[in-house]
Amino acid sequence: ERAIARALRARRPDLGEEPGEEAGAPYLAASLVAYAAERQPLTAPGWQRLLSEVLADAGASLDDDAEEDAVRWVVAELCRRGVLAAPVPRIEVGSLVLAVLAEDDQWHEAVVQQALGETSFQVVFLQYGKPQDTPAASIRPMDAVVDDDGAEGSLEEGRCEMCGRQMLLTFHHLIPKDTHPTYLKKRLPPGIQGEPTRSFLNTYGTMICRHCHAFVHRLAPNEVLAKEYNTLEKILEQPSVKRWVEWAGQQTRAIY
Repeated sequence: ERAIARALRARRPDLGEEPGEEAGAPYLAASLVAYAAERQPLTAPGWQRLLSEVLADAGASLDDDAEEDAVRWVVAELCRRGVLAAPVPRIEVGSLVLAVLAEDDQWHEAVVQQALGETSFQVVFLQYGKPQDTPAASIRPMDAVVDDDGAEGSLEEGRCEMCGRQMLLTFHHLIPKDTHPTYLKKRLPPGIQGEPTRSFLNTYGTMICRHCHAFVHRLAPNEVLAKEYNTLEKILEQPSVKRWVEWAGQQTRAIY
């Protein structure tokens, strides 16, 4: 529990330190252990959901502006240190990942450039364009596609509308499916031309590769994607997306 409390405070230093303090780091750590004993999460996303539930039940937050990123960071740190158990995911060349940058010991978005053996990889950090040899323990693949129900069932080969590579493609709902009840038979987000019907919502989207799909869902929660990133043009305007697309577009080898 102490290691969990330290990781929570590393992300939010103003969390209380006293064991009996409600919504303090020791309380949250003990709650996570108790919840885990009942739920027994087996994957990193499972731990993320559990930590989010613990925080919500306690009325606490790790980051008022980027809660999902903060939760993901804490779980990744605890998995890296061996505090939380999660299966080691497969790391593939060309995959979009989170990796620890040696200079600041923080997780950053990167792409796997080269395998250097079974336990080490060269990654390129998208924000800095910096290559780094990185042990597998300091790399976490992003979820292939998150929170977009039904996307994985429609794989087909073609040219990705984001990065331009010839890849296996998935359909990205520009208004994510779990937000459809907000708009069905009501009013679409501003600027979207169409009717708020089930047919329109289910077919309004873009065909992109799984790596680009994962990147899009890293931008923001689905509710924000539906309101602010609901066209391909809006997505491509984001600086982090531009860096990713520029790198991916230079890769000549299709990665499935």
